[in-house]
Amino acid sequence: MEFSWERRRRWFAWASVRHARGLVGGGVALLAITGAVSVSDHGRRVHATRSAIVSVQRATEAFRADHGRCPSGIAELVRPPEVTDGAPRYLAQVRLDGWGREFLFTCPGGKFPASADVVSGGPEASFGLDRVE
Repeated sequence: MEFSWERRRRWFAWASVRHARGLVGGGVALLAITGAVSVSDHGRRVHATRSAIVSVQRATEAFRADHGRCPSGIAELVRPPEVTDGAPRYLAQVRLDGWGREFLFTCPGGKFPASADVVSGGPEASFGLDRVE
């Protein structure tokens, strides 16, 4: 005859002793996969942000060459003052960073005097150590 608590004890022994390596290994593998996905997502967002920064800087250089002055902001690169039909001239749309936030735009730039300084606040939007330039 077998009591109900004896059956439970046997199940616990099976899970903890017999398959402990498999359970721990599976947990470690799951954490590694989650970490790898998180790192690749961060890298993808940083790459998209740097690509957007370069396109805004090039559009700013073209605007300055045509008008002899700095644009007032990224929005003016999308809709320059001389375009009346609504067609974008320097940028097709206002560019955002990889986290969907607007850039800090300074023209003329201190770092790039011929263009503009375009800075993203990074994942925390703090413009601190994690900013993207």
